[in-house]
Amino acid sequence: MSKLTTCWRYVLVLSIVFTFSGCQSTDTKLTRLSGWSSNPVEEKLVAGVLADFHREKPAVNFKYEPIPGNYTEKIQLMLGTHTAPDVFYLRGETAPSYMRFNVLEPLNQYAADTTFRIDDFYPALLKSFQKGDTLYGVPKDFNPYVLFYNKAMFGEAGLTHPPQNWKELEAFSRRMTKDTNGDGKPDQYGLVLEPTIEMIMAFVYQNGGDFQKEDGTLGILDKNFLDALEYYVRLYRTGAATIPSDLSAKWNGECFGTKKCAMVISSGWLIPELRTNYNDVDWGVAELPVGRQKATIVFTNAYAMPKESIHKKDGWQIIDYLTSQDGLKSVVKQGLALPPRRSVAQNLGLYNDPVKRVFLQSAEFARTFQTTLPERWYEEASVALQMIYFDNKTPREAMEALNRQIESGILQ
Repeated sequence: MSKLTTCWRYVLVLSIVFTFSGCQSTDTKLTRLSGWSSNPVEEKLVAGVLADFHREKPAVNFKYEPIPGNYTEKIQLMLGTHTAPDVFYLRGETAPSYMRFNVLEPLNQYAADTTFRIDDFYPALLKSFQKGDTLYGVPKDFNPYVLFYNKAMFGEAGLTHPPQNWKELEAFSRRMTKDTNGDGKPDQYGLVLEPTIEMIMAFVYQNGGDFQKEDGTLGILDKNFLDALEYYVRLYRTGAATIPSDLSAKWNGECFGTKKCAMVISSGWLIPELRTNYNDVDWGVAELPVGRQKATIVFTNAYAMPKESIHKKDGWQIIDYLTSQDGLKSVVKQGLALPPRRSVAQNLGLYNDPVKRVFLQSAEFARTFQTTLPERWYEEASVALQMIYFDNKTPREAMEALNRQIESGILQ
């Protein structure tokens, strides 16, 4: 399942009253911090960082309350029922919905403290949580799309470097697409792409296009958008690339790990998969091949405060510490995230790491894919892509259908 599918599954429903247990404290004297519950290792790590904070700021009485399952739905319902924690995780993909409903505390006045050094954060990450000049979330981590490539396959094909641009991406992929068992059809591909809107958007941004423009109008019928989409689809239709389902795989990372392809576009979540389950793959990473300009998609999260919080001063002290150099270093050293501050990456020597350096450099030209549309647009976009890949519609025909759906008011 696409990473963004669950992020856009729920809208911000502030008028629904819903009660659930185990996710909030009734003690209003405590400053409450909530995030999604991921795994025991990460929870132990967060607990350790908070213990460090408590030793430094013993006067702040707080409680960490991880939310198990359906995080997005539950935090939205908590905001709607006035039971939200004082600090909570905010996803970059869905941040516009929260900002649009005016439920978040503006953070400019807090971040203006010169010791906080807001200019130390990668601008692309900050922009994900800004509406105009107002900041509503402080980035806590990030992961951009990069190109993973199989060094052995490149060597066998006589290729000495990963593709630098769209032309090379197509040419290299064709060169490494092979029928190795002689049955008349390829069983090794140079490139496996996923037919998802977020992956396509990396190419759209590189071509100067956008899904939704700054004035709120759609850009999916603009030439820059359609040209990028047509390039992406042509790779598949002409046999230069394929999609996971054609290789009986669940996602492109599986294709890469089982050596059914030489290249995939993915992010940091593929690395532990490769090291744990596919440690015989000799792999490297590179920035995405460039179109008209450099661009990639970044997935980022932030700490935010609800406007209704009665512990804003203490809440900010928590955010301040967790996103400080000390707070970030302890998290990053575990390899679970990339730091949103340039200074932390530099002090930890991450720019000297051949893998992490590529991710950090990509943050300089990355964009979070966001829209202000209600959540049903994502389902309709998925249907439009299925029309292209499985019903043989042209990219223009599919985007015209999606444009009609959105502008007809169904999704407004």
